[in-house]
Amino acid sequence: MIDPKQFYRKMDRMLARIASEGHDGQFLHRILEELVRSFGAELNFGNGHMYRELFGAYELHHTTGDADLFPARLSLNEAVVINVLEHGAFLFETTSEIPSWYSPGPEYAREFVAFKIDGPPGHRYMYLFSLRPGWVRDELAFCLNGVRFSLNYRLKSDAVQSELDTAAAIQNSLLPQKAPVFPGFDIAVRSQPAEAVGGDLYDFLMLEEDMMGIAIGDASGHGLPAALLVRDVLMGIRMGVGSNLKMMYTLKKLNRVLHETTFSTRFVSVFFGELNVNGGLLYANAGHTSGLILHEDTITRLDPTGPIMGPLPDIPLERGFADIPKGGLMVLYTDGITERTEADGSIFEEEGLIKHILECRDLSAKAIVDRVFEYATALDHQSDLLEDDSTLLVVKRDL
Repeated sequence: MIDPKQFYRKMDRMLARIASEGHDGQFLHRILEELVRSFGAELNFGNGHMYRELFGAYELHHTTGDADLFPARLSLNEAVVINVLEHGAFLFETTSEIPSWYSPGPEYAREFVAFKIDGPPGHRYMYLFSLRPGWVRDELAFCLNGVRFSLNYRLKSDAVQSELDTAAAIQNSLLPQKAPVFPGFDIAVRSQPAEAVGGDLYDFLMLEEDMMGIAIGDASGHGLPAALLVRDVLMGIRMGVGSNLKMMYTLKKLNRVLHETTFSTRFVSVFFGELNVNGGLLYANAGHTSGLILHEDTITRLDPTGPIMGPLPDIPLERGFADIPKGGLMVLYTDGITERTEADGSIFEEEGLIKHILECRDLSAKAIVDRVFEYATALDHQSDLLEDDSTLLVVKRDL
């Protein structure tokens, strides 16, 4: 009989190693060896063999013992493989289940055990173990199934993380890495996703020598689905205005495309403006937070001129006109900046944003963005459940 206390301690160490050890080309080899070393003598199994699915069969990849006990290749039509794939783990113990090629020596039991490991597509594996006399079904099942579940979870988690890392790299390549140089203006932007990838977007497009397009938006949700929506919006705006299409036509066409190609619960708010070197601003605000133009004691709000994009096939989007006076500045942001709670319990919101912008309005655009961004994102988010993506963009016109 095994010592339950010692056994559970070893299982804890084994599962912790699976969860934390670096996943490289030898990861499953090391786990196989550790499994046999830690539990083989106690549970009467050994000669671990690891197979990987390649080219329509399972090919022997690594072994901890006698390589002659199991074949170098197992066809997908092999009864052994079929049973393991169907059940996840299988104990081969009856005459009808044990294949003719399995002929262990007298020191082994006539039975053997196997389980599958399901990673991402193209990464399916199988562990097979010989058994020695004295093995106990329940003890084997507890140990090997625990390891199997842990390995499956680890491989799939790593695959998801790899996909997120790739998505984050793609998103970083889509978003401008620095603000553009535009005559007569000082521009800065900062964005921080709540997860590896986010649903906030911003962009700068040089339309003519004296005109620049500025976009900011907020896709619903978080993570990969929101990031995919961001990609679609950025590509739609760039293709539209980059082809010299009118701003309103581009945004309405983009809305129709989003409506037809996304779930009805997916939507995105977008502010897009065309800024002239003389400070004139032609803009459309599709359900986004109100932009702000601050100059001396005047505050001009760039309120929505239409609803959010996505839910409706056609939106009644209108144009707006504004002006950034010399010495004035425009502030565009997503609600991850303003939906915050101060330490005293008061709400930050738009009033808090304006207050902090005014306190540092004489600084450079970058200094303003950094100071206000760091203050706001250090506050607690109003949602008790989830942090939000946060973006702050400042356009400051020279005196």
